[in-house]
Amino acid sequence: MKLIRPEILTQPWIQGAWPTILRVFVGALIIGHGGQKLFGGIDAFAQGIVDRGWPAPYLQAFMAIFTEFAGGILLVVGLFTRPTAFAMMVLFFIITFVWSYGAPFFAAQEKGLIFLVLSAYIFCLGPGRLSVDHYLFERPFNKAPNSLY
Repeated sequence: MKLIRPEILTQPWIQGAWPTILRVFVGALIIGHGGQKLFGGIDAFAQGIVDRGWPAPYLQAFMAIFTEFAGGILLVVGLFTRPTAFAMMVLFFIITFVWSYGAPFFAAQEKGLIFLVLSAYIFCLGPGRLSVDHYLFERPFNKAPNSLY
């Protein structure tokens, strides 16, 4: 007796759930990363930026923390999913290819690259049906945009 039938994963209702599952999972992980920096103190993170010689360390630290923490919350809820995923793509591109430049790939760049690819996938896939975006911004499919009916 099989507990989980493989054909259940190809049913239309579960296929529609995958974007939501991925979006919520990635958002929750990113909230954790942003929360660590937010509640651990912005000073330590800004000091790392100062040590690299980058300008405006507190502004950059705030933007990175805000993007991770607030962006993660927006991903979990499914509000402004594509703009948030794009901001995550930019952030994780910087983390992967600028911040971690010169470090061994599997030591520092791997996690950022994974989040970059997942953010790009969420950007392309969209929020899914179980999201605030779907209920606020999706048009019904049975009406034309300028229809009087």
